[in-house]
Amino acid sequence: MQSRFYDFGGDTIIRADQYVRLTSDRPSQEGWLFSRLPLTATNWEIEVEFKIHGQGNLHGDGMAIWLTKQRATTGPVFGSTDNFEGLGIFIDTYKNQRPGVVFPYVMAMMGNTSVTYDKDHDGKDNEIAGCSARGIRGSTTTTKARLTFFQEKSLKVDLQYKADNEWTECFETGPLTLPSVSYLGFSAETGELSDNHDIISVQVNNKYINKGYTEQGSMPAVDKGRGRGKQFNRQREGGSWKWFFFKVMVFGGVVVGGYVGWTMYRANQRGRF
Repeated sequence: MQSRFYDFGGDTIIRADQYVRLTSDRPSQEGWLFSRLPLTATNWEIEVEFKIHGQGNLHGDGMAIWLTKQRATTGPVFGSTDNFEGLGIFIDTYKNQRPGVVFPYVMAMMGNTSVTYDKDHDGKDNEIAGCSARGIRGSTTTTKARLTFFQEKSLKVDLQYKADNEWTECFETGPLTLPSVSYLGFSAETGELSDNHDIISVQVNNKYINKGYTEQGSMPAVDKGRGRGKQFNRQREGGSWKWFFFKVMVFGGVVVGGYVGWTMYRANQRGRF
C-alpha cells in the first residue's frame, strides 16, 4: 500500500472507515504516522481528534503529537525516537514516578538532539508546560487537542474532552523556536499495560493572513460514517496507504514560500486513490 503523502509503521493499523490505530489494546506495541511533506508555515493551528480507550481499569502508556525534524522512526518515547529536534506534545496515561500530579497528564517538551526524555519520571525534568486531564482517556465526548502556534510569541494547547464544543486551556508558553523544516507526526506505545490509541481526524491551518487571503490545506484523514470500510494489515517496518485523498487549498501568491497543510479524511469511493 502506498501514498505520496504519508508513512506509517510499527503496529499501526489503517481502518479507513473509522480511524488510524497507532496501537491496539495489546501489550508491547509501538506505532507511528508521519507526513512526508514538512509543515513550513510560520504561524499555524492544528486540531486533532483522537480516542484513547481499552478494556479494564489499568492502562498505558500514551501517545504523542510531533513537530520535529526527524520523522517516521520507531523509538522509546511514546513509540517514536528519543533525542529528537523539535516539539513533542505527550498525552501520558500511565503514572510512573511523579508524586502530586494527576494523570492522564499532557505536557510539552522541546528537544535539541541532546536532551533525553526522562521516562522514569514522566518527563518532569524536560517539561516546559503541562496540565492534568483526568477523563481524557475513555471519554464519551469527542476528544480533541488544538495547538496554536505563533512564531516568536507562543504555543497554546486547548483540549476538548469534558463536553462537545467545550474547550479547556491546558497551557500557553512563551516564544518557542521550531526547526525550519518540521514534520507533523503522531505516535503511541503500550507496555505491560495497553490501550487503543486512535487518530480520527487532523486539520492544519495557516494562521497567517495576508491581503485578505488565508492559506490552509489538509492532511489525509479518517472521517467516520461515510462509504465502505477496508481493513489494512499491520506492517512492522513501515509503509503507507491508499484510500485517502490529499487536498491542498492555497490562496494568494505565497505558495512559492512552501506551505503545505493537511486534513485527514476517509475515502468515500471505493477504488479511487
